[in-house]
Amino acid sequence: MKAAYRRDRWASLLPERRRMMQAWADYLDGLKAGDSVVPIKRKA
Repeated sequence: MKAAYRRDRWASLLPERRRMMQAWADYLDGLKAGDSVVPIKRKA
C-alpha cells in the first residue's frame, strides 16, 4: 500500500520537476551562449 502511495506522490510532482529542469537547462544554455549572470540581491 505504501509503495503505491509513494509512486502516485512522485508521479504528481513530475510536471513541476520537468519545468524546473527545463528552466535550469535554459539557464545553462544562456550562459554557454554568453548571457550575463544577474546576481540576486538580498536584504540586509
